[in-house]
Amino acid sequence: MRKLTLFFTIFVPIYMNAQINESFTDGDFSVQPEWVGNTSNFVVNPQFQLQSNAAATSTSWLFTSSAVIENAVWECSLRIKCTTSSSNYAAMYLISDVPDLTDGCNGYNVQVGGTNDEVSLFLQQGTKKTKIIDGVDKRTDGNPVEVRIKVTRDKEGTFTLYTKIGTETDYKLEGNATNTAVTTTNYFGLLFSNTSTTGSSYYFDDIIVTGNVAADNIAPELLSATIVLPNKILLEFSEAVDISNATFLVSNGLNSPETVLLQTNKILELNFVANFEKGALYSLEIKGVLDNSGNIMLPLTKKIGLSEQPEAGDIVWNELMFNAPESGQEYVEIVNVSEKLINLSKIAFASRKTDGSLNTAVSILTENYIAPNEVIAFALSPDSVLNYHHPTTDAHVIATKNWYNLNNESATIVLCNLAKDTIYDEISYDSRWHHLLISDKKGVALERINPNRPTQDVTNWHSAASEVNFGTPGYENSQYRAMGDVIPEKVVWFESEIFSPDNDGTNDVCMVRYSTEYSGFIANVAVFNPMGLKIAELAQNALLSADGLLTWDGKTLRGTNVETGIYVLYFEMFHATTGQKKNFKLPLVVSAR
Repeated sequence: MRKLTLFFTIFVPIYMNAQINESFTDGDFSVQPEWVGNTSNFVVNPQFQLQSNAAATSTSWLFTSSAVIENAVWECSLRIKCTTSSSNYAAMYLISDVPDLTDGCNGYNVQVGGTNDEVSLFLQQGTKKTKIIDGVDKRTDGNPVEVRIKVTRDKEGTFTLYTKIGTETDYKLEGNATNTAVTTTNYFGLLFSNTSTTGSSYYFDDIIVTGNVAADNIAPELLSATIVLPNKILLEFSEAVDISNATFLVSNGLNSPETVLLQTNKILELNFVANFEKGALYSLEIKGVLDNSGNIMLPLTKKIGLSEQPEAGDIVWNELMFNAPESGQEYVEIVNVSEKLINLSKIAFASRKTDGSLNTAVSILTENYIAPNEVIAFALSPDSVLNYHHPTTDAHVIATKNWYNLNNESATIVLCNLAKDTIYDEISYDSRWHHLLISDKKGVALERINPNRPTQDVTNWHSAASEVNFGTPGYENSQYRAMGDVIPEKVVWFESEIFSPDNDGTNDVCMVRYSTEYSGFIANVAVFNPMGLKIAELAQNALLSADGLLTWDGKTLRGTNVETGIYVLYFEMFHATTGQKKNFKLPLVVSAR
C-alpha cells in the first residue's frame, strides 16, 4: 500500500499536467485526442506513427486542443525521408489561436528543415512569420532526417529550443528568446510541406505537451447589445460569463428584465414585459458580470436603440466651426430632424473637390446614436472643443477617427454615408455669412437659425453669440429660433429687481434676461448711478443670442463693491443689417440684508 501511495504521489501530478500524450498506438487520430485539419493527407501507419499521405504538392496540417503555455514543455519526434528545402519541411505548432492556417494564425511554431537545413522557432502573426530563435545551420542536412524536438517556455515568456539528432543521447541547445507577442493559446498542431514526390515522407510520433494554462486576469467585455423586437435584448460577451449575481436595468420604464437566459455561455437573452419603441434611445446598465475565473466586468452603461436607415434630409448641418480659435479646434455639428434613431457609425462627411468628387470621408471613432431632435458635434478632440467653449449644459461632442482642416474662407461639405454614395445634406458655406461687425472671424462658429429652413439659405445662418464664446458645440444654438416664434412681451427684464451682492447666497448676482425678436442684435449694457455716471459695464458691442442672460456681480469700474441705492440699467441694442435700434432703462435696487 505504501508503494502504491508513493506511485500516485510521484507520478499522478505529472500526468495530471500532461495536456497531450500521443503515440498513435490506437491507430486513430480522430479521437482521444481529436485532430482536425487536412485529415485526408495523414494516416497512422502500421508502426503506429502519424505519416504524411499527400497525393500532390501541398501544405497540410492537423491541430488538437491545447491551452498549455506557462511553464510548458513541448516534445515531438520527427523523421523526414527526403532532403529538406524551402518546399520540403515540417513544423510543430506549439501555440495557435486557430486550428486552420488558411488565413494564418497568432502563435509560435518550430520549423524543421528549410533552405538552411535548421531547426528554428518562429513567431507567427497572421501570415507573417518572424524567426526568434535561429537554429544551427545544416543541423538537418541529410536524408533521412531524424530529430527529437523539445521546447520550454517559462511564465515570463522565455522560450528555449533543444534538438537531439539521430543517435545523440543528449539534447543540444539551439537557442533561447523572450517573446510575449502571444500570451494565450487554443491549439497544438503539426504541419508538413511537400512536393509532388515527397507526399509520404514525413513521420510524427511520441508527442508530449505538459504545463499550465495562462492565468486569466482579464475581465469579460461586452461585444454587442442588440434589440430584437418586440421585447428582447441579446448581449454577446468576449468569453463565457457567470451572471448569478449580475443585474441589468433599462431606462424609459423598461426597468429590469422579466427573464434572463443564457443562449450559449457567451450570449445572453434579456426579456422584458414592455416592448421597445422605434426612435427611442435607451440606456442599458450592466453590473456584476463575472467570467469563470472570477474576474468582474466593470459596471457599464450603454446606449442602445432600434436604429433606422436615414434618408436625404433626415440629418442636416447645424453648426460649423471652420476657422478654429488658437486654443480650440474645428468642429461640425448636425441635428436629427426626423423621427428616426440613427446609428452614426454609418455616417461620415467629406469636402467636395473642385471637380465635384469627394475627398476622404471623416467618420466617428466609436458607435453612437442620434435621437430625434438631438444635436451632436464631431471633432478630432472633443475635450479641446469643450474646454474652450465651456458649455453650461450637457454637450454631446464625439470623437472622429480622422480630420482634415476645413477651408477658412469657403468650401462645400457633404454629410453622407461611409461609402459616399448617399448624401443626406450639403452646404457651401462662406465666411462672408458672418455678422457685419465681426472683423476677426477666427474662432467664431456659424450657427443655423432653424433646422427646418433650407440649408443653403444664407439668411438661415448667423454668427454664434459672444456670450457662449462664439460657439455651441453639441447643444442648442445660441441663434436658434423656432418656426413661428411669438415676439415676447418683454425684451429685457430682471430676474429680481433687487439684489444684494453680499455673498450670503440670496440674490448675490444681478441677472438680466433678454429675448430678441430675431438674430443679429448687438448690445451695449451699462449701469448708471443717480448722477448719470456710468459705474459698471455688462456688455460692449456683444453679439446677442436669441434668448440669453447677462450678469453683474456688483463690482464697479473701479473694482470696488457697489454701494446700496437705486441705479439704472441702460440696455441698448441695434441691428447692423436692418438699422433697427432699441433702448431700455430699468431701475435697479442694490440692497443690504
